[in-house]
Amino acid sequence: MGSDPIDIVYHVDCGGENRYTIPIRIDPVTLERTRHAAAPQPDWALRERLACPDCPLAGHHTHCLAAVAISDLVDMFGHMLSYSEAIVRVDMPQRTIETRTTMQRVISSIAGLFMATSGCPSLTFLKPMARFHLPFATREETLFRSVSAYMLLQHFLHRQGKPCDLELVRLKEHYVRLSQVNHSIARRLRALTEGDANINAVVLLDLFAQDFPHAIERGLAELEALCKPALDALAEENLR
Repeated sequence: MGSDPIDIVYHVDCGGENRYTIPIRIDPVTLERTRHAAAPQPDWALRERLACPDCPLAGHHTHCLAAVAISDLVDMFGHMLSYSEAIVRVDMPQRTIETRTTMQRVISSIAGLFMATSGCPSLTFLKPMARFHLPFATREETLFRSVSAYMLLQHFLHRQGKPCDLELVRLKEHYVRLSQVNHSIARRLRALTEGDANINAVVLLDLFAQDFPHAIERGLAELEALCKPALDALAEENLR
């Protein structure tokens, strides 16, 4: 992989003079977002306020890293309503994506990337997906990407002779913790914003986090159906 920073830019046009440019730079080694050293750490993001159960930052950070990561978004879009429409262009190193969608989906896409690259230990498992960010991914795309990224990590662990989790038990636990982070963020935002786009953006993120453990319990049946043609072909090859 290259050593250059990963630059992603969201251009959000809400009509009239409401146009926003949100540049995002991700360190290629740590896969964490680069923020200005003097970026504010608001009181509402203090870790002791509505912290997640068993927060891994206790004793190490005064502020919730995930909350701090989205604080500039909260300031920028706190007045927005969920179903306000916007035209969005996302410039990435390999491609540009453009769509018309609602503000809650715009904020959800950006907030998800910000949180995954925030340095929060509970969200570290999302970093490989953040590296190959897919704006406005569907539930099915996210499910496929999440399981695929996690299984790649297990492959590398196996190669290193370390215990690996082929049954996705720990991945399910990761998504339970992610949901706890989302709930903490949503509770903080309810006391802050006049509009509802920020809160509903986090709710959108959490819908998948809550559904994911159930998808695993169902045996990832939808992904198995998707993979059936390839599975059948591979089974035949292995019998030869």
